Amino acid sequence: MSLIVQPRVVIFDFNGTLIDDLHIAYGSVQKIFSVYHLSCPTIDQFREEISADFMEFYYGHGFPRTTTVEELNTIRKSFYETSGHNAKIRMDVPATLRWLFSAGLHTAIVSAERSATLYKYLVQGGLQKWFDCILPEAWGKGTKQKYLLSVAEIFEVEPSDMIYVDDTVDGLTAARNAGVIPVAFTNPTGYNSASRLLKVANLSIKEISEVGEIVKI
Repeated sequence: MSLIVQPRVVIFDFNGTLIDDLHIAYGSVQKIFSVYHLSCPTIDQFREEISADFMEFYYGHGFPRTTTVEELNTIRKSFYETSGHNAKIRMDVPATLRWLFSAGLHTAIVSAERSATLYKYLVQGGLQKWFDCILPEAWGKGTKQKYLLSVAEIFEVEPSDMIYVDDTVDGLTAARNAGVIPVAFTNPTGYNSASRLLKVANLSIKEISEVGEIVKI
């Protein structure tokens, strides 16, 4: 952490950031590789290579170019139905959200997670009440950037008055392109490695609770 900022809105990614689910995501990757009888990369390789354009990750590791998104998502969905309950909201999230609320800051989620799944986890954790804005299903080229700009419009602030905490290069790049301050979540259970994240963000935290250390009230 090299800077202190004074945002009016704090936006979080969900998968790998607010929720500890890398082990589930990687488990689904292992399952997909096993179905196709291919050798699965290590979790470290996964964190170094995976991006929003995830099909290139699979093609690069031997999957036929005829393999479709739908085929892989069917396997992934099945794996999550049986193992998704092992994903947990990070322990310091509730207290951090309460602190942000007490500090008078708006909070939001911009995530690629499916709406039903996202709300299921939030409701189970009793967290939905702490968010002023929740925008799920931010997938597709340019969508996350568009959603981040939508948050600025909702709260009638400039993008530069917001920070976005994310554990992926794609998310942080979207924030930077939107004029939002990117904050890299470099926890070792995030989806991308710290070395990748720090190439696109000057600010970083290893725990969600550290948001308070970079926010000037």
